[in-house]
Amino acid sequence: MLRPLSLLKLPVLFLVYLSVNTASAQVYKSSASTATGGTGRAAIEPGDVLLLNPATLPHLKGRFLVGSFAKDDLVASLSDNTEESALPAGFSFVQKKSDTSFGELKQQDLAVTLAEFIVNKWSVGLTIHYLEQKIPNASYTQTNADLGFMYTPKANIGLGLVVYNAFGEKDTVPKEFREKTSVVGGVNYIYRDSMRFRFDASSESFFGVGLETYLNKFLITRFGYSDDTDDKRQLLSAGFGFNGPRFQINYAYQGNTQKSGDYRHSVDLVIPF
Repeated sequence: MLRPLSLLKLPVLFLVYLSVNTASAQVYKSSASTATGGTGRAAIEPGDVLLLNPATLPHLKGRFLVGSFAKDDLVASLSDNTEESALPAGFSFVQKKSDTSFGELKQQDLAVTLAEFIVNKWSVGLTIHYLEQKIPNASYTQTNADLGFMYTPKANIGLGLVVYNAFGEKDTVPKEFREKTSVVGGVNYIYRDSMRFRFDASSESFFGVGLETYLNKFLITRFGYSDDTDDKRQLLSAGFGFNGPRFQINYAYQGNTQKSGDYRHSVDLVIPF
């Protein structure tokens, strides 16, 4: 858990950042992971360490403020893995709105993440969620948790596993809005510090593959493909990233190969401090 002294430096910046934007997601993926086919359970990304696989957080050193923006979506997160913190931890805020057959659905998810190495090369992380959902004439709340594991046998290889909504599904919430329990595994492999390969697969009939190429120390290109076989939704994705010394910015495009209106743009801003 974060020490009070380290937190005192952060709330004003964090609250101001949230107040100027509104809108994002269930199993949230950063633009870096979206651009690589929705993969990333075994990759170390500042925008993903709290919500995609919390067990990756101990591998990310420092403090990071992250914002992710898309149409009707906003994600903001704050992570701390410094010497001043008792153990790696973070807070995240997700807001999203979408159209359903019941009317407009508005969602807000507040989450707290704690993580740590348990033995050599193994880490574990827990993210606790408090989700509020509103539709015309009704509202629902759900409290649940994601449990993640990460194993790094070598510096360039990562294996990740996440159980989403590990407390089970809430029967009092209509099925259409109920958070599902699922298991997702991922592999991350870096080749000669110039390319990174990703692969994720889930118990919900999803799989994704991704490729990153490092053009130089600052510029990254990304490509991916994913398929949700149950929903028959095949997506192609692409994007790029700039990793500067003071900030990082990532862009992702995702489009359905069979449905022209099904596409998404997103941009992430990452500020280490």
